[in-house]
Amino acid sequence: MSRKSNKHFVRSVLITLAALCCAVFPQLKQDSAEGNTDKTLSPYFLVKGDPNVDQLPLKDTRVEIAVSGVIADVRVVQTYQNEGTRAVNATYVFPASTRAAVYGMRMRIGDEVIVAKIKEREKAKEEFEIAKKEGKSASLLEQARPNVFTMSLANLMPNETVEIELRYTELL
Repeated sequence: MSRKSNKHFVRSVLITLAALCCAVFPQLKQDSAEGNTDKTLSPYFLVKGDPNVDQLPLKDTRVEIAVSGVIADVRVVQTYQNEGTRAVNATYVFPASTRAAVYGMRMRIGDEVIVAKIKEREKAKEEFEIAKKEGKSASLLEQARPNVFTMSLANLMPNETVEIELRYTELL
């Protein structure tokens, strides 16, 4: 594949992804308004204790894709803000392709950056619960199913912004 046709292919992929995002996000809002609770089309936050209140609306999404042969290296950055009047605990749900392998996660709350570290499941849960009880901002990324990842977030204060960055590779 020539350099020019490779650039054209990448540009086509990015345009297709942008069009897909424009089509999916409005549909999610409509489904939510109609009472449809199936939110498997794109990543979202579920506020614990108050699932009917959208206190963490999506403010921004950025996607970068690098294609090499049949592998796509993807970086998704999403920004949410707690528009509520109290600190919230929430779960970020990230449905991915069954052909994707997540290899990195970073969360930024204000000036604090938390980079995911791979740990034994029980040890990671224990550390998360301790930080949560101490009132610290904390997160825990788990694989719920082969293609669904969840990240628990503790103590996001009112008006605080959280930026989630996920990195994964996917077989095209």
